[in-house]
Amino acid sequence: MTKEGMISADSHVQEPATLYRERVPKRYRERTPHFETREGARFLIVEGKKPRRLDIAEARLSEEDREREFRSDRSGGTDIALRLADQERDGISAEVIYPNHGLALYNSPDPQYQMAVAQAYNDWAHELFAPRRERFVPIGIVPMGDVALAIAEVERLAKLGYRSIKIPIMMARRPYNHPDYEPFWSAVEDTGLVLSLHAFANSEDTYPEDWGTEEGRGGALAFMAFSMAEGINPLTLFITSGMLARHPRLRFVIVECDGGWLAWLLNVLDQQVKKKHMWIRPQLELLPSEYFRRQGFVTFSDDPVALHNLGFTGAERLLWGSDYPHDEGTFPHSRAVVERIFAGVSAADRRRITRENSARLYGLE
Repeated sequence: MTKEGMISADSHVQEPATLYRERVPKRYRERTPHFETREGARFLIVEGKKPRRLDIAEARLSEEDREREFRSDRSGGTDIALRLADQERDGISAEVIYPNHGLALYNSPDPQYQMAVAQAYNDWAHELFAPRRERFVPIGIVPMGDVALAIAEVERLAKLGYRSIKIPIMMARRPYNHPDYEPFWSAVEDTGLVLSLHAFANSEDTYPEDWGTEEGRGGALAFMAFSMAEGINPLTLFITSGMLARHPRLRFVIVECDGGWLAWLLNVLDQQVKKKHMWIRPQLELLPSEYFRRQGFVTFSDDPVALHNLGFTGAERLLWGSDYPHDEGTFPHSRAVVERIFAGVSAADRRRITRENSARLYGLE
């Protein structure tokens, strides 16, 4: 890692189209994520989700748009030489890497199938990125439909050398304050893996009906905002349920939800603990904001509001990420974006947020 380079705490790789059908058990292969052409339109098919149309944006792409979403990289970020060249171009010296289509693998109602698909991705990502541990931190996928299966996968990934795993950002039918998850939190804490919760990775299908249609009703824009706001849910439940108090060594990251909301949320929680203490159970020894500052992190890309709130949140728990190479990310202009949004921020805080915090969290020092 070069001294000058930033660390992207949120980047992505596109899984090969044949990955799951080649690696999952035969009984699942016809159900794995794949593409279909229907009446001349191209769709992504993922079990448990509405078919998502992919081709409608093609006519509206600018030249700059074509550099993103792996539109100009047919390898989907798996060509390591090309990926390193993109890092150099964008001022990046290491990346924390999430899947693309794998973000939606939590939507199937079948826990066994979910885990088979997740393991196929996890083994593939480990083989691809493990040889360059100083530049890449792949994130393992762990579905939560079956807690016992999830614990076994956490332990397997820790033995493989993974440094972090991701779970659904929300579990609507069994939220994260449910006692059933207690053995899972213990397993994560014991292995030392960083627990990640990425936007757009809900246990329920929340894609709007008008996504990818010619005549929309605002669903795509609303979906983006609502999905990023979901980061409030797990952070709040982890604190208010006492989970962080019971597992003081567990570290977690809310990813791709930006961070402008963080100061507001911590302030609300602290105030309500003080004013409603007679009703609140379990009682907490620390203020909610103190639990977050001890164990939590939030990533952002192009969010000056998060930086305006440093007086309340501090800089030690914020991580910058380029979201490479997504449309909403900063690639290939990350240097310029960082210069703009960090205007007025001290050099020390800028180093912490763009490099040092991630280096310590993921062992990249």
